[in-house]
Amino acid sequence: MALISLEVSSLRNLTSVSLCPSPGLNLLFGANGSGKTTLLEAVHLLGMARSFRTTQARKLIQSGQTAATVFGRIDTGAGVYGVGVQKQLGDVTQIRVNGERQDSASVLAGLLPLQLITPDSHNLLQGEPRERRAYLDWGLFHVEHGFLETWKRYRRYLEQRNAGLRSGASAAEMRQWEQGLSECGESVALLRERYLAQIIPLFTDIYKVLVDDEVPILSLRRGWPKDSALLEVLMRNRVSEQAAGYTMSGPHRADLRLLLGDARDVSDTFSRGQQKLAVCAMRIAQMQHLQSVSGRRCALLLDDLPAELDASRRRILLHAVAGTGAQCFVTATEKDLLDLSPWSATAMFHVERGAVTEVV
Repeated sequence: MALISLEVSSLRNLTSVSLCPSPGLNLLFGANGSGKTTLLEAVHLLGMARSFRTTQARKLIQSGQTAATVFGRIDTGAGVYGVGVQKQLGDVTQIRVNGERQDSASVLAGLLPLQLITPDSHNLLQGEPRERRAYLDWGLFHVEHGFLETWKRYRRYLEQRNAGLRSGASAAEMRQWEQGLSECGESVALLRERYLAQIIPLFTDIYKVLVDDEVPILSLRRGWPKDSALLEVLMRNRVSEQAAGYTMSGPHRADLRLLLGDARDVSDTFSRGQQKLAVCAMRIAQMQHLQSVSGRRCALLLDDLPAELDASRRRILLHAVAGTGAQCFVTATEKDLLDLSPWSATAMFHVERGAVTEVV
């Protein structure tokens, strides 16, 4: 997989930009506020149909315009796909692949697997559990073909049970939804556990390279007690959950924690720089796993890599990233802040006031 061309129109301060990225490392450098992060945002839109900076389309669209458009050509190895994403005022999103309109962003994720590391990446450890569930489910989406449909079925049963809890549905109706919910939920939990077991050795090896210290433990809490079947828990808690109006047990309540040997959570003990390196190890482990299992490469978006990392750590991190075979987009204020030697294929782009110039 590689993004081989990118065109951006009316996205924040990028009026009309086009570039041909390298399949290896792409360095975007320039002053703060020049548009570097917006270029990463454009790539993110191509792979996810959403920004990593805002949920509001009006903040993406350039003043005086009615839409922001990103178009790219993606070489998957099995063919080249033209992908377009447009954000319109009124929070309308249009997605097209080879000219055909798409109803779901999942087709984009399949064409352009993305990983993102920003100065706020520590929020994966400090933020809400849904962010850590999304971390696991990203990997499962790409390596377990049946996962997405199982997860969708689980969500449908969950909505039905929650509605039943609030409306006072009959015991027979509740049992029917709980049966489906538990079957799908047990499957989701098992897939997450198996996936994490495959990720942990990779994470451990990468963390040892990035940080010369005790390796934290990735610990999964599946969302209900270990010694109980989900169906049993759902039936036992039905009365109390009717009062609450929602389901309190299941994989939608799972959490992934990073713990030290004495059970302390790294979100409480690590500095932001240490947390960033831990998250980098988690992301790189996923990229390595995807490459080894499916032969597919990721695109990695690294925003403001020098932030909170010294030159030695930056060099070690870039060597680790290069080893994944990922196509990498990195931003920095100056081109000499990063060591590009691990890559044989590189491109540099100077970004200034919304204009992008390739540096040869």
